[in-house]
Amino acid sequence: MTKQTELIPPFLDVRTLFGVNAESLGYAERAYRTWCETAGDIQSHATQFLNNRLAKDSAAIARLGQCRTPVEVFNTQIDYASNAFADLVDEGQKVVAYFGNMATEGMLTGSTEEPGSVPKVT
Repeated sequence: MTKQTELIPPFLDVRTLFGVNAESLGYAERAYRTWCETAGDIQSHATQFLNNRLAKDSAAIARLGQCRTPVEVFNTQIDYASNAFADLVDEGQKVVAYFGNMATEGMLTGSTEEPGSVPKVT
């Protein structure tokens, strides 16, 4: 049977986390601030990506409406699918790089240092 003291990391005084004091409030403030900044950055980037995709999707629908032959329809569909797939792969790579940057900067690894800034998605 595992003892409770074996589950608690030796570098962290758990009483500090559960007591209401300046240090525990500092942990909570940094965590909440980081979470809000990160969530805002992710939401902003996702909204921008979805708006760009919607514009491209609308343009593809307009191009489909201008097609006169089945071959034109097929070529337009192939062009749309390849561009949409490329956009989604590119976006997936950005997401992986974003969380990779967060991990290397200590935001997901439990670093006790105050983060300097939240990595931006490019």
